[in-house]
Amino acid sequence: MTSADSLHYSLMRNDTHSFINHFMDSAMANNYSDSEQRQEFRLDNQLTVIIELDSSASGDPTLVVTQSLDISANGLRVIATQAVATDIILRCCIRDTEHNRQFLLVTEVKWCRPQAATGDYLLGLSLFDSDGTDIVAWKEFIAQMCTD
Repeated sequence: MTSADSLHYSLMRNDTHSFINHFMDSAMANNYSDSEQRQEFRLDNQLTVIIELDSSASGDPTLVVTQSLDISANGLRVIATQAVATDIILRCCIRDTEHNRQFLLVTEVKWCRPQAATGDYLLGLSLFDSDGTDIVAWKEFIAQMCTD
């Protein structure tokens, strides 16, 4: 099994321990602090992330268009122009225009922090392994990005 195959297998099994060990040197080189809660290697990728909030009175969902700051197999950090409630489960679409791909996923908003300097909000999103979503394709995408 090659290193890339091993990484891919670890991601698919949610074996974050193997994943972390595989990329520990890279993470240290990026100076990630001990205060970070996510235990996975993060990629600094800017992707468009559209979060679907509950439907309005007209029946149409409210969409919040955000931009990712960093991504991982099981979560991402995004910046938005409006606050989003925490501890709720929502659908989202992550678009990678560079590779002409999109991923329909289910996410939980773990935290939302205002950025006083810009008026924007940072959101922490956790991704769910859900049937009927593109979570397997997303994890394969992350594995490929890590090995490129």
